[in-house]
Amino acid sequence: MRSNIVFSSFMGILLTVLLLCVPAFLAAQEQAEQSPAALPLFEEVVAFDLTLDRLAAQVEAGDTEAIPKDRYLMINGIVSSRQLVNEDEQEYLGILELASGEWVEGEELQLYRCYAQLRGPQFFGTVPKPRSRETSANEIPLHSHVLLIGRYLGYGQDQQGNRFPVLQAVEVRVIQ
Repeated sequence: MRSNIVFSSFMGILLTVLLLCVPAFLAAQEQAEQSPAALPLFEEVVAFDLTLDRLAAQVEAGDTEAIPKDRYLMINGIVSSRQLVNEDEQEYLGILELASGEWVEGEELQLYRCYAQLRGPQFFGTVPKPRSRETSANEIPLHSHVLLIGRYLGYGQDQQGNRFPVLQAVEVRVIQ
């Protein structure tokens, strides 16, 4: 009789554990199966194949239709100049010139550049005021290597007629 009671108690506990755990396990399994499908594919969001070199070369060649405007670009380069356009925190606008280059046949340096707009309060303090000796914690130093995530806005042109890409920055990280 006592073994029947122990067995019945054991079965009751086992049944309770199963009733509590199985629905939680099934819900977790269902969520795991749905999560990857809910995320867009990386290549649908980011144009990972465009480097600063390729982007600048396409713009210079006039092949701007091939540059995706509906995806983010990941560009790395050296900050070769900075300009503060609007220092008001809510209307903040700073401009970074990013550059990279390569030697052509060991004799000539081919330089590539683009400009990135740092617009909005999230970028406040990233570009210092002209001739300022104060530094902010989130300042992007001149000549630093950065990784920039942004969207292609179009292109600009300098006095010599050279075209360069213009991006709207979404995120910027100093690498070195």
